[in-house]
Amino acid sequence: MKEEKELYQKLFAVAEEKNEALLESNTEALSETLAADQEVIEKIEAKEKERKEIIEKIKKEFDLKLEHDKYSDFIKELPADWEEDLRKIREEIIELTDEFYSLNDQNQKLLNQALEVNTFSIESILKSIKENKNTYSKKDKDQKEQPRLLNKKV
Repeated sequence: MKEEKELYQKLFAVAEEKNEALLESNTEALSETLAADQEVIEKIEAKEKERKEIIEKIKKEFDLKLEHDKYSDFIKELPADWEEDLRKIREEIIELTDEFYSLNDQNQKLLNQALEVNTFSIESILKSIKENKNTYSKKDKDQKEQPRLLNKKV
């Protein structure tokens, strides 16, 4: 569980980097944080699976028959020093995940705002193009360049 807690701390740090990238509109950094985010999540899932397997081994070794398969019920049945350590780590993980979800919610709102701004910008450009009085005479073509949404040179 200590390793799992460290991974959650790393995930939270990545979420903070993602938040900073969103605030700065740094798409390169955002892309990097998304890749790091996925990597940490995969490690957490692997550790979680490993933890569940260890719990099953301990239940067999101590011949624990739990009415409900809840973690809190499980640690109550363990030796007192184990219970205290595991309860503390569990509480720290819960606190970290709560902070992570709060930050993740903020990041989602920032993403939605960025999407709204981009959508508004594109709609404004398209409206401007539609409203532009384009003619097809040679005289008008020589006088002004046609507005473009995308630059062909790029």
